Amino acid sequence: MARPIRIHHPGLIYHVINRGNNRQAIFLEEEDYEKYLGIIYRYKKKYGFKLYSYCLMNNHIHLLIQVNNKATISKIMQCITVAHTRHYHFKYETGGHVWQGRFSSPIVSDDVYMLRVMQYIEQNPLRAKIVREIGAYKWSSYKLQVRRKDSKLIDRKDNHVFTDLGQNVEEQIRIYKQAMKEGIEQWSVTQIKKSMKGNTHFISEKFQKKMQDMLPQKKKVGRPRKQLICK
Repeated sequence: MARPIRIHHPGLIYHVINRGNNRQAIFLEEEDYEKYLGIIYRYKKKYGFKLYSYCLMNNHIHLLIQVNNKATISKIMQCITVAHTRHYHFKYETGGHVWQGRFSSPIVSDDVYMLRVMQYIEQNPLRAKIVREIGAYKWSSYKLQVRRKDSKLIDRKDNHVFTDLGQNVEEQIRIYKQAMKEGIEQWSVTQIKKSMKGNTHFISEKFQKKMQDMLPQKKKVGRPRKQLICK
């Protein structure tokens, strides 16, 4: 089966899923999780993308990223993955692939569909039965979402799906906490999982019409694209 075309357009929001090669564990110690978040923050400052939600599991990651005109989702993830792989090989004296060959990045519309994806991402440790309460997991964005002080890692104040929950941050946090206690309806879970396999996007019908203008046009035959360089 041919790989689906990855759509690049400033302002799009992507649900990024990447897994360890052969589903191997990639975070073996607490320092590994911290290092990966540090790498995300480094390239977040460099390219100015928005991070709205995340969850790091021991053998895979979920990121909810909104891009701008500085870098595509492919460039962002290549830089993050290369930097992490270098650190992993240096620390554990290994070689070869750490991550699987291609990450998934279905597009998410910035409406209730995005809230469902945020639920899916941050409830991941609950579904895996790693913790009994969502706030007990250390390596997701949930605790940053529900604290009064803004975080430098996630862009809560720029996430209108979050800010539209209430008239002030206290009300937004209260409603968000309630939403995270609730399960996701089966239709949304099924569609999110389908999108994670690369077959579709998780977007509303209204947003789908907007995407027609974002579809890539056929490219002329010419020089090959330059390899992305990360620093």
